[in-house]
Amino acid sequence: MSRSVNLAGEFYVHDGYAGISEYIVVGLSRLGVRVNLVPFKLEKAGLSPEMLDVVAASRGLEPGPLLFNSWVRPELERFASRPHLIHTMWESSRLPASWVGPLNRARALMVPTRFVADMFRASGITVPIEVTPDGVDADVYPWVARPERAGITTLVVGTVVPRKHVAQAVDAWRLAFDGDPTARLVIKARFGAEGRGGLTSQDPRVTIVDENEPTRGILHWYERADVLLALGSEGFGLPLIEGMATGLPVVALSSEGQGDVCRDAGDLVLAVPPSHWEDVYEPHLGHCGVRGVPDVAATARRLRWVAAHRDEARALGRAASDWAHKERDIWQKPKAMLDVLERYGD
Repeated sequence: MSRSVNLAGEFYVHDGYAGISEYIVVGLSRLGVRVNLVPFKLEKAGLSPEMLDVVAASRGLEPGPLLFNSWVRPELERFASRPHLIHTMWESSRLPASWVGPLNRARALMVPTRFVADMFRASGITVPIEVTPDGVDADVYPWVARPERAGITTLVVGTVVPRKHVAQAVDAWRLAFDGDPTARLVIKARFGAEGRGGLTSQDPRVTIVDENEPTRGILHWYERADVLLALGSEGFGLPLIEGMATGLPVVALSSEGQGDVCRDAGDLVLAVPPSHWEDVYEPHLGHCGVRGVPDVAATARRLRWVAAHRDEARALGRAASDWAHKERDIWQKPKAMLDVLERYGD
């Protein structure tokens, strides 16, 4: 592969794909690769100085390998006749049928979990698939020593869409802490979350945060919490890893992409199984198999355990932080991606 690559995608700090884009760019640059950006959307607020240097030096699509970092979207057609690789994911048991053809036109795919790789193959993907896990930046999400405080603050990070299972998280929290005036719930969402799916903050113990925050991470919300609920059906599950990295005990749905971490980290995650599987139908994409729905009663039991075993929960969080910083270091991802680019990029 030439020591340059075009990277097509979105670049800003308050979204999963777009945020990971910066680490791919900066990481590849540190490895001696000239990265040229082909942005669909770019917001400079919150980007690092290293990233802004790459932005300033980019001059549009140039000769050389192209890496498309996003879901299958109309912009991908622009590169259909050009050799390219794709970094992407999906969050249920089957790919949308309309994705299979465009993905099979790539030289190779990069995905963040074994779950995604296996599901892609079962859905009809025949090109090479390589797992390059996402991860966490220890400088942005270090271990945090939380003070002794009355009551338990539970944090949920995720948009209020069905696959994030925010409603089940709220139900579990209410079941665990019914009648406890010291319990608090913070829902860090986006896109005007209050009112969606019946979500309201009428309970004075509940705080809903629904704006984008153009900051390098949201450590300030993890710092305020004593436990994280990561109950979404995810291709990877960044909040799970971010919460672990800061030292939070994390109650996580052990299906889809998060199942990788639940298996790899073992008892360092307070895993909960799906209570059942729901059919997935996405407008404009059709039926996409099934996804797990978290067991509300099991989640409530996990929350009550954290509340009743504060010292053990802190020790669990400390060990989880060490694991996340070592085993899901985000700076390992660009190295793995460069290896794939060198094998399939020319």
